[in-house]
Amino acid sequence: MAVVLHPCCPPIRGQHLRWALALLFHLALWACQSQPPKWPPPHVGQETASSILQNPRTEFDILFLVDNSPTMATKQTALAKNLPRMIQVLQQIPDPSGGVSLPDVHIGVVSSDMGSGTQAAGSNGRFGGDRGLLWGNDSSPGAIATVAGGTTNGCGLNLGARWIEDIENADGSGRTRNYTGEIADVFSCLATAVGVGGSSYPHQLQALRMALNPSSGMNEANRGFLRDRAYLVIIIISDQDDCSADPDDTKNDGIFLQDNPGDTARLRCAARGDICNGQPIPDYDPAIGYTGQGFTANLADCAAKDQPSQPDPSYLPLVGVQNIIDSVNAVKSRGQEQILVSGVIGWPPTVALPNVQTSSQYQIGKDPTAPSPQDTLWDYLPICEIPSIASADGNLYKAYGGLRLKKFLDAFRKTDFNGPVLNTFSICSTDFVPAMGEMFFYRGGPELRPGCVEYPLIDTDPRTPEIEPDCQAVDRRPCETPGQGDCLPSGYQEKSFPECKDGQGNLLDPESLQVDSVPDNNRPCWFLYYDTTAAGCPYSFRGQRITVLRQTGHEAPPNSILTITCLTCPKEDQVCPASDQ
Repeated sequence: MAVVLHPCCPPIRGQHLRWALALLFHLALWACQSQPPKWPPPHVGQETASSILQNPRTEFDILFLVDNSPTMATKQTALAKNLPRMIQVLQQIPDPSGGVSLPDVHIGVVSSDMGSGTQAAGSNGRFGGDRGLLWGNDSSPGAIATVAGGTTNGCGLNLGARWIEDIENADGSGRTRNYTGEIADVFSCLATAVGVGGSSYPHQLQALRMALNPSSGMNEANRGFLRDRAYLVIIIISDQDDCSADPDDTKNDGIFLQDNPGDTARLRCAARGDICNGQPIPDYDPAIGYTGQGFTANLADCAAKDQPSQPDPSYLPLVGVQNIIDSVNAVKSRGQEQILVSGVIGWPPTVALPNVQTSSQYQIGKDPTAPSPQDTLWDYLPICEIPSIASADGNLYKAYGGLRLKKFLDAFRKTDFNGPVLNTFSICSTDFVPAMGEMFFYRGGPELRPGCVEYPLIDTDPRTPEIEPDCQAVDRRPCETPGQGDCLPSGYQEKSFPECKDGQGNLLDPESLQVDSVPDNNRPCWFLYYDTTAAGCPYSFRGQRITVLRQTGHEAPPNSILTITCLTCPKEDQVCPASDQ
């Protein structure tokens, strides 16, 4: 017998539409493009939607950008300690069997070294530095991974491999790998092999763009790293801001040619790339360097410059951040959905940390704690530092505000039910693992499990004892040709399901769960039942849960999204007028 519930009905006229979005992973948060359920006029009701990543046979192409400029020595020591734990995060991702395992992955490493203009080669003696080439076991000059002690090897990669590949075989016979040994060891070797001999003008963002857009003569060996169906994951590890500029010194105002005796390369990049209080950094003359006596502003009042509507290299000689954002988005047909980005950068920690000194100021000054002669130069001062840690050359563990990097990270920031998901982490925390964990795992509470309907469902027919909800269930399946045929511009096909009925056309009794009574030719379809178990929907209204019943032996298409949208009453309204009033 069905349980008789007190009918719930439309909220008071004028109630605004509200959405509650629930996700299995925050990376599956995408708005449904299908039409909302029909709603008996003249009432205005609330819609509650649940988006569920189905059959998550997920593929990840993970690109690590590791800054290899000279200031990174102490940070790469911290990175080496974090790398095995980052791999452990990957090995804990839920799989289709209900357990956890390493998903299908490509893992690549690229350095920040793109050289220093036309007159100065990068650390490897090539124009363009490492030119966005993925580090690997390759006989090309400068491409073989270098490990501690000056020896070279392929870090365990097969000869010719430029990234880690670890993929489950389609027939379930195991995994195909292009390396020997433990994946954590291979990854740790590659990520630290970039060293700290790169350019003092790090081009983190331009290196990312080059790595993801292989071109003949530059980094063609990167072809194949990106897979069409895979999520692209980008993780930036850097202690200073991006200084990407055109290598042509006639187009970058000669930033790399200057040898100003009174300021640092870091200040030259910051003065060109930042604004504070809406104005350029004062007292900086590109021809002769810094001419002021110091400058201070709140970091919150400062931001990365970007090009005006008509690009003006005299205003911004660096590459515009938005230009790079657009380029990265373009490598995926569903850029904002398929790309996940986080960064461990020069930024104030979100909480006070022992032994870490933090500033909330954007400052130009002289750093007396720097080794000579750097202590006498005008410099862009650190945003955080750990005085107890120093490199062999006397430089303390310091990081510098990455406003350009932060702008890039913010462009890819995701939102789940709890609000924006953190994707900017301070390199001064020395714990880099959250930069992985925040992206790969769902952050919602227990009330947001798949299919749970938090608010009371509206009963479209109070004359019957069962709740008869007005819901819509839609499968959104990835497709390869956006905007063509039945492949929507979003890159998905959509298939709607009816409510489940038995062989006589009667609605399925939600309490009996006699799913076998629904013929295969009536499936797939959706049905309502009540699941108040601890593992079910204890926080949704009366345990309401919508589930899709598929044909016998069938499962959801891999990496498809099931979106369920229902008309509901506001949870706070305990008494609703009758639906026919």
